[in-house]
Amino acid sequence: MRFKHWFLGLVATVAMVVAATGIYPASWGLWYQPEVPEELRK
Repeated sequence: MRFKHWFLGLVATVAMVVAATGIYPASWGLWYQPEVPEELRK
């Protein structure tokens, strides 16, 4: 049970970091981050 709580906390933390940095899920495993047009950053 403790591992399940730890794992869910880890998933939530990763999701919050990804949402805060604006990384697209398709490019998580890549070093290269494609350029995003200004219209899409807003």
